[in-house]
Amino acid sequence: MRDAAPSLTRLLAMRLAVTSAIVCAALLVIFFAKYKLDTPALRRATLESDLHEVTDALARGEDPGAWRVWSRYPDAYGLRILMAPRANPTVLVERNPALLPPLAPPGSAGAATGVSEGFSEAGTARGEPGGDRWLLTDHVDIGKRSLWIQLAMVGDPDRHWLDVIGDEMTDHVLVPMAFIVPALAISLLLTTTRALRPLQRIADSAEALGRSVRAGAPLVPLPTERLPREFASVVAALNAMLESLERSLQQQKAFTSNVAHELRTPLAAVLLEASALPPDAAVERMKADLDSLGSLVNELLRFAQAEDAMAQSREEVDLADASRTICEELAPAAVTRSLTLAFSAPASPVCVHGNRALIDIAIRNVVDNAMKASAPGQEVEVAVDRDCDVVVEDRGPGVPDTHKARIFERFFRADRTRAGTGVGLPLVRRIAQLHGGDVRVEDRPGGGARFVLSFAPHA
Repeated sequence: MRDAAPSLTRLLAMRLAVTSAIVCAALLVIFFAKYKLDTPALRRATLESDLHEVTDALARGEDPGAWRVWSRYPDAYGLRILMAPRANPTVLVERNPALLPPLAPPGSAGAATGVSEGFSEAGTARGEPGGDRWLLTDHVDIGKRSLWIQLAMVGDPDRHWLDVIGDEMTDHVLVPMAFIVPALAISLLLTTTRALRPLQRIADSAEALGRSVRAGAPLVPLPTERLPREFASVVAALNAMLESLERSLQQQKAFTSNVAHELRTPLAAVLLEASALPPDAAVERMKADLDSLGSLVNELLRFAQAEDAMAQSREEVDLADASRTICEELAPAAVTRSLTLAFSAPASPVCVHGNRALIDIAIRNVVDNAMKASAPGQEVEVAVDRDCDVVVEDRGPGVPDTHKARIFERFFRADRTRAGTGVGLPLVRRIAQLHGGDVRVEDRPGGGARFVLSFAPHA
């Protein structure tokens, strides 16, 4: 079925989604590595984030000095909030002052020491290099108050940097990707869909060709109009193969039909002369062989004419009526063989669109095979259901699993001792295929074979 595999457009969309996810993941990794490996930049961004949190808390009237982080990590985080003026400022809040630069005594020449605005690598309280020690000083106005805020950080044991990197990656990767990827995906899909329209036309034409072939119609070349050069070359090669295949099929059908016609006349003459011979076991065997050969010729002729008949004559066919008629015609033969022929079907018609003569041949062959496989006293059941299936069940020896697929091959005969041409069931399958269906064989519960002959419902 066509829906069994995803379309090319869907595959491209899936590949695009996967590629976008990979690109997004790669960008996240790059940004993460960029900030993680650049310690000064990461520490500055972390202190600036902490500064915003302190400022927001002050604006809300909260006391940032009461936060637990100062007591949990006294050797890692320090806070000082000063009231302006810059010279001789008043300390409002101070946490872990050992991490902060000392303030000069009021009135001294260095009174502004430690209140210089900016970000720098801090030293120890004694002025020694501090390694991973950082200081950020900034001036903020909150209401009518002018404040100086100092934040110190030694390492980052509380991992404040995670929030910073998360915000950075959200702002610089996830949010842009959320807008860029859908727009890019839609653009690419529209462009690709438009570019693939010629290929879609070829696919639709090929599908229509497949339906025509199954219905017995001639092979029609695929259209070549408005195709890109690459597609046009492929279609031209396919059309050349279709033309060659159509010639071969026509020659094969003509040859089979001609041979069958030529054999019917001499066979009839030989049968007529054989009937005049004195009764004898050898004569009877010869007559049986001639009858079998005549059946084979007739089956080959029907096989050759099936597609032409399907193409020339199509009508609404009631499967229930066709199956009932076949059972009525075969009832005398069933009585002669001491068989019971049972039939069931819905009360209303079960209609398909096709050739009544071909459908009759298919149903007759399946029912006749079931009768031949049944022993005297057994029952053959023929049922028609609403799904346009003709189900024929017998209670014979059944069909071995190794033969279930091969019995529909032309000239295959599992039991050479039984009468048959090896063409009947292949003809049944071909007729079913010409009507949009197929035939299969299953094991009947309780023993025997169950043949299911399906047809496409009449639309």
